Amino acid sequence: MTIACLHTAASNIAIFDDAAHSLGMSNGALSHIVMPHLLAEAELTGGMTASQQQKLEQLLRSLTPWFDAILITCSTLGPVADGFCVEGHDCPVYRTDRMLADEVHRLPGKSLVLCAAESTLAATRALFCPATLAVEQHPVVQLIPGAWAAFKAGHQDAYLQMIAQAVADGKQQGADHVALAQVSMAAASRLCSAGSQPLTSPQLALKVVHNFS
Repeated sequence: MTIACLHTAASNIAIFDDAAHSLGMSNGALSHIVMPHLLAEAELTGGMTASQQQKLEQLLRSLTPWFDAILITCSTLGPVADGFCVEGHDCPVYRTDRMLADEVHRLPGKSLVLCAAESTLAATRALFCPATLAVEQHPVVQLIPGAWAAFKAGHQDAYLQMIAQAVADGKQQGADHVALAQVSMAAASRLCSAGSQPLTSPQLALKVVHNFS
């Protein structure tokens, strides 16, 4: 099977390739499509607008005949996958962060969900803190100030260090589990201690898609 990964950051390619390798997936199982302008447009409007969503849906429709599954790896764009379907094509579209949210909801104790990009906050809160979930079970969703500015400026080391520090702070303040809401944050796990490893989405997403498709 071939899974298309729709990214808005080229750096996410290596993250997903590493995750696929760790799961023993065959070479060529992933096909990467990088479209940074989709996120840039959403950031300018403070989140996805209806017209931006329609444009993304058209793109997805054009891709479905060519793949067995599509993963939207950007948390800002991810909500488009909810309820998306194309009649006549058996190609499900998933949002990567949903697998992470499902894992957080399964775990007992207090959870902290960290975001780097402000544009994804609304979508992340809606996903991780749904109305169908009791309020006392809602994780805390928190933005890491300055992290996304560092990422966009190309300061990758500083970006990852800020995330790792936020993970350590969260654990110190009583979080039983810390989840990194965006794929680009996953590499920070290598900077975290063995006892403070955060939950990340790439492996979780590939496991689910590979089993479902």
